[in-house]
Amino acid sequence: MRVKLVSWSSPGGADPRRLVVLAAKVSQGKLSQETLQHYLRDYSEEHVRGWMLESAKFPSVLEHVSFTFLIEGISRVTSHQLVRHRLASYTQESQRYAEVGIEYVVPESVSLGGFGERFRRAVEEAFRLYKEMVEAGVPLEDARYVLPQAVTTRILMTVNLRELLHIACLRLAAKAQWEIRELVRRMLEEASRVVPEVYDLLKALCVEGESLIASPIGRD
Repeated sequence: MRVKLVSWSSPGGADPRRLVVLAAKVSQGKLSQETLQHYLRDYSEEHVRGWMLESAKFPSVLEHVSFTFLIEGISRVTSHQLVRHRLASYTQESQRYAEVGIEYVVPESVSLGGFGERFRRAVEEAFRLYKEMVEAGVPLEDARYVLPQAVTTRILMTVNLRELLHIACLRLAAKAQWEIRELVRRMLEEASRVVPEVYDLLKALCVEGESLIASPIGRD
């Protein structure tokens, strides 16, 4: 699994957290008291951090900060779970137009249960049949039907900070599956490089913001 933060909100090259401050000041009707430049450039780091922590009380301001992640090496099992989060944009590697390579995920529980070798044989046999069909002229979009969900995929995902935290509240829970937990953990690690308060916000929103945590109905 590989997760890379490739882009994020950066107003004129400024710290993305200043968008949160700016949104708070607009909401309070205080933008007329200072210049836009003041909040984007001159406002103190101490005040910026303070407003980031306060934003857990009115999290809509977090929606102005967005991240784009390149995610590689996750199984189709996990990608199917990830794209259920609708308040995000996804571009996934197509199995209709790109031939699938022999890369797949083996769950640790499969190996520990003594099924690792049989699992690999079954998956690789499916890949061999897939390759044979493609070489015989079967369209990629039809040959892919034989592929297992263990096959890996690549996704470009854009998500705002509030939704990223919402996803994390759900997918870092103990009942979430191991692979998506690891994926979200890495996404937060990447996001924290530009928004250090992300873990403080996560704790506040998951524990105190019960209204942000969706019903489990419809989730994998």
